[in-house]
Amino acid sequence: MSGTTQRLKALSALALSLALLGGCATTADLQQARSTADEAAAEASQARTEASQARLAAEQATRTANEARDLAAEANRKADAALEETARLREAMDRMYERGTPK
Repeated sequence: MSGTTQRLKALSALALSLALLGGCATTADLQQARSTADEAAAEASQARTEASQARLAAEQATRTANEARDLAAEANRKADAALEETARLREAMDRMYERGTPK
């Protein structure tokens, strides 16, 4: 019976060792998964920050483009007014020239 008891103790010790090693591997796997998840969370946070910065830059670019469009529209209005004034002056000069020319 002593041999059977020793075999049983040896098998129990082997089973316990395998279970402990399996537990260590599982803990290491969990730590690796946690580390990977933490890295992914950090990268996601960085991506959110960069996306927010890009959105702010796009909003500023839109404001700048709108200002440029408004300035261009104002410049066009002033150019049109200048052309109209030039046409009026040309007509006035033509009338003055016609009155001053002897017939």
